[in-house]
Amino acid sequence: MRLMPLRRSFLLICAAAALLGCASEPPQPDPEPALGQASLPVQLLMTESFVPVHRALAGQLMIPTQIRAEPGYGASPAVAQALAQYLQQAGCVDLVLAPRAVLQLLQAQGLVRPGRLYDVVRSPLMAIVQAGRPVPVLQDTEDAKKMLEATRSIAYPSADGSDFIEQKLFRELDLTAQALPKSIKVFGPQVAQLVARGDAELGLLLRSELPRSAELQVVGKIPPPLAYEAVYSAGIVRQACSTAGAQLLARFYQREAAMHDWNGSGWEPVAGVSRPPPPPAEHLDPAEYQP
Repeated sequence: MRLMPLRRSFLLICAAAALLGCASEPPQPDPEPALGQASLPVQLLMTESFVPVHRALAGQLMIPTQIRAEPGYGASPAVAQALAQYLQQAGCVDLVLAPRAVLQLLQAQGLVRPGRLYDVVRSPLMAIVQAGRPVPVLQDTEDAKKMLEATRSIAYPSADGSDFIEQKLFRELDLTAQALPKSIKVFGPQVAQLVARGDAELGLLLRSELPRSAELQVVGKIPPPLAYEAVYSAGIVRQACSTAGAQLLARFYQREAAMHDWNGSGWEPVAGVSRPPPPPAEHLDPAEYQP
């Protein structure tokens, strides 16, 4: 029997809606590899600034690993160059844990796989002064500019955050010519030491590098839109000997960091990665592993 035009139009609309519904379904995540697929131990390369994060999470780690920690001093290009040199000379590295900006540079060099990076933790940029000094108001961009203009000396880290401070913070506030001559760039933890001794009036550093000290006062985070957070991520090496092991470890760090209590450490879970359920994965007792 021939369909009436109205009914036929209705069926066509329903079919089109069904097709659109299928097309709009989000892509499914990659399946979790089984530990039995991994070549063990998994070889890790991390910057020393990630080592405290690894130690905080290592109690839950059931995958045998071998770890190489590189100092990671300097701005992102210098750190990426040092890691690239090691990756090119090492016999086998599966996973790199470093600032996201560094991993992106390694991706551009073809040493870390393109595409997904596994964000693990973040730490915001803070301003500090010596205890007993007046604490500047720091609520908006204008406050940040006044604070940087008024201070006689600024200390900030040579590694994480230095690119942002020099190329965005000072530049966006039109303070490059004024701020750089009175600034000193040092190894991250030394920022707090200089401020505590009074050798620098103002310190800019990551909260993860801020010690608990009665000699320091926290001014606060650099406010938006000039706020900065160092994000530490995991990237799978292009020539990984154990891609399955690298994937398992990257997801382990991301998952455990989201569930860990970072109170007092200066680290935070990355936004959007909140307590995912643990995947059904096979676990290996390290005591049973025979190399």
